[in-house]
Amino acid sequence: MSNIEILVGSTLGATEYVAEATQPFIEEAGFTTQIHFTPNIGEFDLASEQLWLICISTHGAGDYPDNFRAFAEQLSKLDVQQLSNLRFGLVGVGDSNYDTFCHAAKNLDLLLTKKGALRIGELFTIDVVESPIPEDEVIEWIPSWVKDLNNLVN
Repeated sequence: MSNIEILVGSTLGATEYVAEATQPFIEEAGFTTQIHFTPNIGEFDLASEQLWLICISTHGAGDYPDNFRAFAEQLSKLDVQQLSNLRFGLVGVGDSNYDTFCHAAKNLDLLLTKKGALRIGELFTIDVVESPIPEDEVIEWIPSWVKDLNNLVN
């Protein structure tokens, strides 16, 4: 059984609900999960296979949320290809009234792939203008991501 590390970057808490809403679907598919509300690179054995689902909002002018900023800095200091054992899914939560809509998720996607990680599926973005309850949107999306994940690990 593989473990999915669910990493959360949230300012106001809505992204925490998004992350928690994914757990039953992932666990029903036979994976275990662990949520990290304040991720730290030291929690992960990057030399072994890693499966992450990252749920992150955008704060301010396209910035990472406060609870994720130090982790993003840790990631940026890794050597190229140091994340070659990482497979990840990415959910961005944002407000399309801003030109920096889901900028944190888009920047994180670029950072992770630059360091050698491989994204499973497409970057999924949730617009709180269209979907004021973002966890409803992720519940629609997560089954297809779990299917892509199963195809990868089986």
